Amino acid sequence: MYWVYKQTSCHKDGLHRLNLAQVLLFHFSGAKFEMKVKTGQRQLPLPTAQSLSLFPSRTQLFSFLFWWLVAASALNSSETASSFPQASSTSEPSTPLSDPPSTPNDISTPEPTAAGSSAPGGQQGSLPGMVVSTTAPGESMLPTATPTESGAYGQPMNVLDIPRQLFPVNQKILQTEGAGTQGWFDPVSTAFLSPGSTAAAGNNLVFAPMIRGMPPLGYINGMQMTMQDAGWWNLPWNYNMVESMDVIEGPPNAVLGEFQPNGGAVNYITKQPYFDRFRGYVWDTTGMYENYLWGADIGGPIDKEKKIAYRFSYMGMENGSYYQYQYNDQQNFYLALSARPSDNYSVDFYSDFGTYNFNILDFMNRPTNELINNDLYQTGALAPSQVTFGFPPFNTYAGPLVPISLRSTAMNPASGAQGMSGMLQLVQNLIVNDDLRVRNNTFVFYIRSSLIDYAQWEDIDITGDYEVFNRTEVLAALHPEEALFEQNIDAGLEFGFQRNLDYEAVSFFGIQNAWSIVNPNNPTLANPYLWNAELSTSFMAGVGNPLAFGGGDWPIPSAPPGWYFEPLNGYSLTEDSQFWEVAPFYQHNIHFTDKLMLLVGGRATNLFISAQTPPGTPAFLSTSYDAAVLMPMVNVSPVYKPFPWMTAYFDFNWGYTSAVGVMGGYTPIYAGAEFRLVNQLIEGGMKFSLLKDKLYITTAGFQQNLYIPNVGLPPAPAYIKGFELALTYQPTKNFWARIQYLLANGTEDWSGLPIGPFQFQTYSTSTALAQGLPLNNATSYPPGKYAFVGWPDQSLTAMVTYQTNMGLGVTLSALVLSNQYLDYSYNLEIPTEYVINGRLFYTTSQWDFAVNIYNLTDNRHLWFPYGPGVTFGREMNTEQIVAGLPFWIQGTVAYRF
Repeated sequence: MYWVYKQTSCHKDGLHRLNLAQVLLFHFSGAKFEMKVKTGQRQLPLPTAQSLSLFPSRTQLFSFLFWWLVAASALNSSETASSFPQASSTSEPSTPLSDPPSTPNDISTPEPTAAGSSAPGGQQGSLPGMVVSTTAPGESMLPTATPTESGAYGQPMNVLDIPRQLFPVNQKILQTEGAGTQGWFDPVSTAFLSPGSTAAAGNNLVFAPMIRGMPPLGYINGMQMTMQDAGWWNLPWNYNMVESMDVIEGPPNAVLGEFQPNGGAVNYITKQPYFDRFRGYVWDTTGMYENYLWGADIGGPIDKEKKIAYRFSYMGMENGSYYQYQYNDQQNFYLALSARPSDNYSVDFYSDFGTYNFNILDFMNRPTNELINNDLYQTGALAPSQVTFGFPPFNTYAGPLVPISLRSTAMNPASGAQGMSGMLQLVQNLIVNDDLRVRNNTFVFYIRSSLIDYAQWEDIDITGDYEVFNRTEVLAALHPEEALFEQNIDAGLEFGFQRNLDYEAVSFFGIQNAWSIVNPNNPTLANPYLWNAELSTSFMAGVGNPLAFGGGDWPIPSAPPGWYFEPLNGYSLTEDSQFWEVAPFYQHNIHFTDKLMLLVGGRATNLFISAQTPPGTPAFLSTSYDAAVLMPMVNVSPVYKPFPWMTAYFDFNWGYTSAVGVMGGYTPIYAGAEFRLVNQLIEGGMKFSLLKDKLYITTAGFQQNLYIPNVGLPPAPAYIKGFELALTYQPTKNFWARIQYLLANGTEDWSGLPIGPFQFQTYSTSTALAQGLPLNNATSYPPGKYAFVGWPDQSLTAMVTYQTNMGLGVTLSALVLSNQYLDYSYNLEIPTEYVINGRLFYTTSQWDFAVNIYNLTDNRHLWFPYGPGVTFGREMNTEQIVAGLPFWIQGTVAYRF
């Protein structure tokens, strides 16, 4: 149900873009102290190929601070050792962080808690995602170890009983695979999160992995991050605030809700305060290719009664890259405050602030089977002034195949981005009685960033977008003596507001194949500073031209000269919009017997949208609309538990979702169909907890249907069918192993539309040479059904760890991916590939040391597609491909006090 009211209006430049805050980075250089100021949007420092080395050319200030804090803490430890219990290598098993129990615990007994929990404390000795594990042998890696709440169905439930494939990911898994040490979702570490997890390798600016070949949704402590599209949010992800995460395969339930088409969700549980005593640690990570990270974390009770506690965490990052011209600098600050003033009330406050300076789009162009299999690059280039779409035929200027370094990228070194993000969250829990609880969750998120890519001319200016959401829930339990059956109810109301004012130019997006990284016939044309669409006469012809794509390119108000936007560029980022959300929801869990359960839920998401072309749009191109949209959602899940160690379930999820712009706002040219995109999941599975709860097995078959938005056409249906299996085995406190397998086939159905899927080049570069075709033809395939591209039908991950009682341990992990086609003609192919990682670590009561070895066998034929599944990036898979990292080493040291 929806109605749309459109009107044409003109807009003044009443809204002004805020300048990016200056970011100060301090360095030592020999005996001299130097201060550098990074500011503006185009003066971006870049590492050169020569600077990408194993050891730094300067001493890091924060590495110095790390060792200073170690010394200071060691001197202080003699005064506090008697009151601080030390970790023991023979300590009892602890559990990863979980979601809140239904009642508060005694504050004198710290236990693991999570966001919104009414229980105090935090996991003893837990570390952030950048640090080696501080947990001695004995930590349970089994998903059934603790209940999970916010990532599943509202009420606390054991993973064995949840009617969905849900995978808790604790710190040890994140640390073992090195998640976050590059500052983004790399495709190797991401694959170990769940059977269906996949990273969009060429688009590193996402906050959650792809799930089963489809876009993800992201949540922080149960509240949705709506300022994104297909997981893309235009900044590197901040792992510093993450304590643990729940990966949900398939669309979220009625309590969490969904705005956009998705294949699943990730709910991040942020770091929790320590109620038991003061705790702190400092850490430093250094790796090959200028990989530098450092941080500090402190927390403890504030008052003598230990009813108020805090935690503060800082992370710094100054990463170069294996890839040419790539870098990622971050500063992230996290603060959590929690209070338990009484046994029936708790309040938790979480906040995070980050600054970012980066260029991490690390891809090569002109993917061919010769490049993938033999590292041979197809050369040949036009003068920059001649670059355009579809002209001339490639065989008129092609050069020879030549060997190429896999560190090369098709990026202009002057490209880059800067930004900042901020998060505030307040969670309150009120225990009325043993059977009634009220929870209120308020969430605020803010993003501001600017990005420019000269090679294909994309510039993005996010002027300061924000979202404010609040959800109030009433959680009630009914018992057989009063309601015939044992029942749990979670009902409430969510309301919120989102504001977007964003600019983007994409008129020359997808001309990467025009540039030659290597050009032996004319080396001057291989100069990366010439990979600049501004030098093309075709690009300049679109500036100020209302007949050009998207209404032409116009100056972005208050941006530096030379930055442009297109006011009418479709499903893109140019938008001046806001919307209100009002969403009542109801979820009911009925226990007919100890063996039979039925879980049903419903949600009615109402959106009230106002969208228009942004300030700076010429009056004759201005347009706007107002819309009221209803997006209903239902979920039904019967569960049968014939034995305490076995669960069989069926799950049906159906709901409307909507298309959005890149930052989750609404562009001003929607026609109505974009607001009723059906997302449906049918899934059946079985779960087992065997060998006295030492072996957990979960398996499921599923089919999910969703729609792909199109510009000027009806949405195209897509569906994916698959089977997945996951196993976790931990027979002793010293040994654990995980195996995950996914078999999934995805299909895009364009048979009922006048055209098929679009790609910026519908054939490989080698085909263009052989048949005299132009590069960058930017067109669509014929109507029909097409299998997903950039998607392996099968994936397998395995991880095994052994740690002695003395704290010395080793991990081996492996990833295997089946072949992947990059084009809809299925000629350009990444063959079946694998990567093996290793990790050596040693833990004492105060120190942790670890060495991560990535790509242990140095597999140099490791490639990843730019865009997997149904992400927008699949349209560029014949233009952009990512070479996997070779053998490289990273070391971490941490000190606890």
